[in-house]
Amino acid sequence: MFAKDTASSLSSGAVLFVFYLILYSTGFVRIELKFDDHDRRLDIVEEVVALMKHKIARENLNSNEDFRKHANFLHQRFPRSASQMASSSNETANVRGLLENIVTLSMKICQRKGKHGNFCPAGPPGPRGGTGPKGEKGNRGRVGKRGVQGMMGPPGRGGKQGPPGIRGEKGIKGEIGTPGIPGIKGEPGESISTPKVAISSSQITVKEFDTVSLTCTASGNPKPHLSWSKTTGSLPRNRMKTTADGVMQIHGVLAEDSGTYKCVGSNVLGNDEKITQVVVQTSPKISLRAGPSYVAVGKTIKLPKCTVASFPAADIVWKKISIPDSHPRMRDIRNGQLSIINTHKKDSGFYQCKATNTIGVAVAITHLIVVDDPVITTRPPPQLSVNTGRNVSLRCEARGEPTPKVSWLRENSILPLGRSHVSINGTLNLWKVNSQDSGKYICVASSAGVSTTSTSVQLTVLTAQACTPVGVADINKISDARMSSSSHYISYYAYYGRLNGSRGGGGWCAETKTNRADYLQIDMGEVYSVCAVATQGKLTGSYVKSYKLQLSIDGIQWMVYKESNKDKIFGRNTDKNTIVQHVVRSPARARFIRLYPVTYSNYPCMRVEIFVRTE
Repeated sequence: MFAKDTASSLSSGAVLFVFYLILYSTGFVRIELKFDDHDRRLDIVEEVVALMKHKIARENLNSNEDFRKHANFLHQRFPRSASQMASSSNETANVRGLLENIVTLSMKICQRKGKHGNFCPAGPPGPRGGTGPKGEKGNRGRVGKRGVQGMMGPPGRGGKQGPPGIRGEKGIKGEIGTPGIPGIKGEPGESISTPKVAISSSQITVKEFDTVSLTCTASGNPKPHLSWSKTTGSLPRNRMKTTADGVMQIHGVLAEDSGTYKCVGSNVLGNDEKITQVVVQTSPKISLRAGPSYVAVGKTIKLPKCTVASFPAADIVWKKISIPDSHPRMRDIRNGQLSIINTHKKDSGFYQCKATNTIGVAVAITHLIVVDDPVITTRPPPQLSVNTGRNVSLRCEARGEPTPKVSWLRENSILPLGRSHVSINGTLNLWKVNSQDSGKYICVASSAGVSTTSTSVQLTVLTAQACTPVGVADINKISDARMSSSSHYISYYAYYGRLNGSRGGGGWCAETKTNRADYLQIDMGEVYSVCAVATQGKLTGSYVKSYKLQLSIDGIQWMVYKESNKDKIFGRNTDKNTIVQHVVRSPARARFIRLYPVTYSNYPCMRVEIFVRTE
């Protein structure tokens, strides 16, 4: 029921709104006359509207929302009509009052006709409120349609001129014109002749690096053409300049510019030629090997040849730089070569070759070294016997100036291939020797290839044999006469020094404790390959702790037994009876053996046995 009343009220208000709008349109003049009356009524309407708004807010919020929309509708419609009227009458100041009057009348009618006076339209808007907060940025609008193409602009400035076009084809040749009028007969010409060439000089001498000018003239009719050439070689084009009248200049003359030059004049009738000789004077230029050159002391040497190129020929003089004048053993030889006879060590040094002529001087130096014979400081043993399959090292070292180079040769053969090597210190290493490796090996020390010294070793490779006693312990094999010593203490003779012997106190003893030259010697009767030595002390207590060996084939020349090129000291005896046997690792062939005591207990006494390999 309430909704029906509300709809009836709204319908009545709408009809009245239309009516008053029409009335307003037709009675504008009348409204103007009653402006004062409308002001009064407007005040009354404002009071009533304020009371109605308060009541409407309490009773029905929903109804209030509907009437507010209706009032806003009226407010939006009437200002649009008033604006149009104000525009027509140019009285914009009366628009606001007119709107207020219309709203007041509408509300009074609503109060009289409606059942609920609080449903009348809202009054005029109040004063403008403050600016609200800035809203959120809206969505980006759609891209508008493309605008209409604008008018064509004025023409631009002219561009640069383009490249020329392709040349057109050649036109057709025109027709031959009519012959001209014959000319006047000329005067008689000169008589024709073959060329005749002349050169300013048949020989020209010029200094190196100067400029030479060669002049050539020719007569003849027609006028001859002149040209230059070199009979031996080619012209220096990069340093040469010629003119049409026959002058040729060569700048910066060099030695190779010397020679014969030819000038040729030619025309249609023939040619003629003349030659001239150019001689270039040059300062000396020396070619000399700097060296060093080596010569052995006492020998004669020819120093490297001092070759000189110059014109005129240069005088050549040799001298030793450290000596003002030539010494009497210097001899000049033809073609700039110097020899020195019976050279001495002091002849080593620098020698100067000096060449002089009228143009200049040149000097060159060569080095001479006089070499002493190298000296071998470490030699291998004269003889060496080894068993098959053993490795052998043979040391050989030398000194000298310059440092000698050590090399090894094998007499009447070559070193074992793949099983031999000479180290940088001159040691010859042989691996896994066999019977074919037996022979004489020669160590050669060479100084600069001009002075040599050598030494040799006889190597014997033995087949594997048993190492057995030679028989020192058996008087029937080694008699007393074949055992001797440098000295003996009281009655401890050499022949008592047999292994396990008990005669004469059971051992040989040296005369003193301090003489390191005392030895016990055994003559084995023939040459054997020694492979071991056994020793023990004297039966009554004293014994040798350590000793050295010397070996000899003839009993005159003796060799100290070495291992690794050092004197081998055998030892390890600690009492009077224990036998201590030592292997001779580098077997040597010998007939005589000497044992030299080194250290001992109480007194140098010993008993011995020698072990050999028999062939």
